[in-house]
Amino acid sequence: MNKILITGATGFLGSKILKKLVEDDYNVVALVRKTSNLNRIESVKGDFDLFYFNEKSNNLNELFENYKIETIIHTATEYGRNAKTSEVLKTNVIFPIQLIEFGLERDLKLFINSDTFFGKPEYSNSAYLNQYTNSKKYFLDYLFCKREGFKAVNLRLEHIFGEFDSDNKFVTDVLHKMLKSEKEVLLTDGLQKRDFVYVEDVVNAYLKVLRNIDSIANISEFEVGRGESVSVRQFVELMAEQTKSKSKLFFGGISTRKGEIQNSVANILPLNDLGWKPIYDLKTAIRKMIELELR
Repeated sequence: MNKILITGATGFLGSKILKKLVEDDYNVVALVRKTSNLNRIESVKGDFDLFYFNEKSNNLNELFENYKIETIIHTATEYGRNAKTSEVLKTNVIFPIQLIEFGLERDLKLFINSDTFFGKPEYSNSAYLNQYTNSKKYFLDYLFCKREGFKAVNLRLEHIFGEFDSDNKFVTDVLHKMLKSEKEVLLTDGLQKRDFVYVEDVVNAYLKVLRNIDSIANISEFEVGRGESVSVRQFVELMAEQTKSKSKLFFGGISTRKGEIQNSVANILPLNDLGWKPIYDLKTAIRKMIELELR
């Protein structure tokens, strides 16, 4: 049977997409490394196929020989915070290109890419996460310019948040400090604005694209957010309100990063046209996140 290949399946977003695909009875194969932590997908283990990628032997040919893969949902990424540029390029550029090359030798029909709002043309001069954003741009250029014989869809994601994200992510880090009622939480002035979007809404955007793929152009991009931005300060204060934390919020205690994007908001009209809209307002999403984190 035709398979959907998902990369980054043990990550925050990828694991939630995997669970939703399995719930909806899609045939899925998850591509992971031998060193991957499978904790996030233990609950659905056995309901999908697991393929271990061997970087040394590069066994992608075996993957495509064993499975009839028509769709790839690519969520794997390297942010490059503590990685060499060569590692960032290997993960964010070379690896997905190899997937496409092997896929085109067989049954590949669709490639759904996960991108970042940092890569919007209007932010091209931003220095923040430079090697990461540049690597995403390099691959997108390849995907859209070299694409032949398959559909290419780019999902440009705004600031995703939700339960069980990595501890070093901003929302998770601040939330955990609040839940522990740390004496003081150091923050920037928080005036920069972000389109915060709950992860469950993002997962539903992927599924909406998948279900409507026949009506989508061969080369397409969708921005995924709530369609409105709020200041980081407002968002943090909303978390403090929902946690009833006793922590003191010290805005301005940390310098704002050089090259920080001051305001980002998604144009969600194209997704609306597919029948998708965000379900969760920020207060409801934060409350749900807290409840699940405290279980």
